[in-house]
Amino acid sequence: MRYLASLLLSALSLAAHADPASERKALFFGRDDRVAISAPYPAPYAAIGQLETRAASTCTATLVAPDLAVTAAHCFLMDKGKIDPGQWFKAGFHKGKYQARYRVVDQVFHPKFRAGLVYKGDDVYIEPSAARYDIAWIKLERADGAAPAPIPLFKGDRQTLTTALKDAAYRATQAGFAEDHDDILTAHQGCQITKFRSNNTLYHRCDTLSGDSGSPLFIDTQYGPQLIAVQSSAPDWFNRKKADNVAVTVLQLPERP
Repeated sequence: MRYLASLLLSALSLAAHADPASERKALFFGRDDRVAISAPYPAPYAAIGQLETRAASTCTATLVAPDLAVTAAHCFLMDKGKIDPGQWFKAGFHKGKYQARYRVVDQVFHPKFRAGLVYKGDDVYIEPSAARYDIAWIKLERADGAAPAPIPLFKGDRQTLTTALKDAAYRATQAGFAEDHDDILTAHQGCQITKFRSNNTLYHRCDTLSGDSGSPLFIDTQYGPQLIAVQSSAPDWFNRKKADNVAVTVLQLPERP
């Protein structure tokens, strides 16, 4: 399943299909810059885990407090007309094992996001008006395992984040459970943020695939790594040259549950 900005994909139904390797090469801006994180994952990677919904769909999410994680809102809206609630979040997930497992108690996202989705076949298109709202809280209850240290959320307003991005030379780290290696954590370290948009989303060139939805983008600060955004959407491989990937910053999170 791919989640895409509808504004960018008017030619989707007319496109020819390439082989999977060629498609990934295009999606990765010409090459794959991801590295596999060795298990057991060190901080801050141990806080990143696999989110599983009741319908067994998966995304990536990140522990940001002892009982809270963040992910993309679309992870709960794969089927038209209904919410697919979260069931489990497994921090430090690696080849079927995990460092800690959490029950998903609730998920909270902006109602305007759901109103801006368009369903066509197996794809979900995010209308431009809804793109800024593709971020969600996950309320958690630990079931078993040793809780990892959360990744702190960036705190501050747009101007403060702009300054932090400049200090980080517009470079971030993205890490998630992509569809081609969905049982191990891979990361694109030092990937480029190309634009901080007026709607508080980011254009970026971190290498992502389906499964990376909701994955964190974090930057190094004087206080350590801080999570600034979650992966939202990407153009399909044949439209790669028209747009970069989109992440939604934590400035867009709804009221904390």
